[in-house]
Amino acid sequence: MNFKKLAAAAALSFCLSAAFSSVQAAEGYVRPLPASPITAGKTVLGSTQPVIAVPLVGETREAILKEAETVKSLNPDLIEVRADFWDFIEDTDKSIAMLKDIKAVMPDVPILLTVRIKAERGHQDVDTAKKFAFYERAVAEKLPAFIDVELAYGPEVIQNFKKKLAGTDIKLVVAYHDLKATPSSEEIKAIMEREIAAGGDVAKIVVKPNKEEDVLTFLNGTLSFRRANPNYPIIASGSGDVGRITRLIGGLFGIDLTFASGVKGSNPTQMPVAVVRDANNLIYPISK
Repeated sequence: MNFKKLAAAAALSFCLSAAFSSVQAAEGYVRPLPASPITAGKTVLGSTQPVIAVPLVGETREAILKEAETVKSLNPDLIEVRADFWDFIEDTDKSIAMLKDIKAVMPDVPILLTVRIKAERGHQDVDTAKKFAFYERAVAEKLPAFIDVELAYGPEVIQNFKKKLAGTDIKLVVAYHDLKATPSSEEIKAIMEREIAAGGDVAKIVVKPNKEEDVLTFLNGTLSFRRANPNYPIIASGSGDVGRITRLIGGLFGIDLTFASGVKGSNPTQMPVAVVRDANNLIYPISK
């Protein structure tokens, strides 16, 4: 999809959503919210507007700090620290020091800490033992608000790690990525339920819509999960140009967080923070 087509689609979406919002506001419409939202600082995962999260994807210490300063000026609700991009990620001491420095730049912005596995669009292969050693140190020092672990590790590994979070306010995001296709709505719901059963406080799923019908399938899946499992917040999106619209309207179908790009996105179809914030204000107006 070229820029002109995307701009036209976004403009049409905004116009329709504005009309939708004005009508629905009069009727007291509220998007499908989780019954048990999660609060981290001033950010509420599961509030009227989906949370806007900005990834940090710098590779060197200097680049990461520069990126953090730029992202700070964008006023994100949350930052995702994509530590799998770091060229020193297998050095736990350096990684913890980096995480502390990021937190010092944005002390009031909650952190979602992620070391994504290569098989699910991670930047590089990271030794599993070193990944979890870093995670455990980060938990011990109470640096992140959320930690991401892939469903691919299986329930036993996830549940054992979940025990490390006991006595903290850190929440576990269990994630699944299909980089090629979109499962059925029933499969999407079932995958997210497996994430929660494995110990997730938040269910995350990313799929690859290859046609417009896949977008509908995906959103029906997230909404079905929300209806059946109302206590759990959802992080979800469709990737690629076809799935890009889910980053704006997903909140209408139970999605509680959307990613937006700062200096550079962790996914090429993430849109700038200002665009996503304008969309949020149109589609999910906050009553005054």
